[in-house]
Amino acid sequence: MTLKPNIEQLEEGNVYEKVLTLSYGDIAPFVIGNFKSVNLPMIILWITLAVSAFLTVWLWPNLRYTMEHPQIIKGLATGLLALPLLMVPVHEGLHLISYRLAGARDIRYGADLRQGIIYVTAHRFVTGRRLFSLVAFTPLVIITAGIIVLMILCSPWWQWVLSMALFTHTTMCAGDTALIGFMMGLKSGNVYTWDDADRKEAYFYAGKINVNDHL
Repeated sequence: MTLKPNIEQLEEGNVYEKVLTLSYGDIAPFVIGNFKSVNLPMIILWITLAVSAFLTVWLWPNLRYTMEHPQIIKGLATGLLALPLLMVPVHEGLHLISYRLAGARDIRYGADLRQGIIYVTAHRFVTGRRLFSLVAFTPLVIITAGIIVLMILCSPWWQWVLSMALFTHTTMCAGDTALIGFMMGLKSGNVYTWDDADRKEAYFYAGKINVNDHL
């Protein structure tokens, strides 16, 4: 099995070509620009958004079922604000755990309130397409599965609240999904990325020759 390249090998340009330098300050425009891309990660994101939006409407109190005190305002505040805020550290913690298990050690948190983003990055840690996809997709998969289990066990009111929380959390995964989709869209079998957290930039490379993709 071929070892993954280090940063110097990626930068020297003989085997790999830098295809994107993404500033952390440009993440929101990048995500918006890739939101209509047709690829498996974006399809999964859109389906999850559509299903959670449908459930939010279908489970609205006093539409499908009757409640003496529907507590609409309380439900909206819980599902769209309180629960998503509580999920932020869980979401980022799952990224951190994934990076740790992959071998990264210099892991950093950051936020850009102007863009409305919070992120975890592994400074100068090279990842291939498969490993990056695993790290980036872990929160969406685990948190979505957890919410679905809770919805099965909960009352209709809490099912409604959780459907809103699922919708909100899924929108929080748009950046991760857009990056995975971008990497999957590169035709090369060899795609790698690493972040310079000091410069607040991410770099993406595609192999010029066809060698086996690896972690």
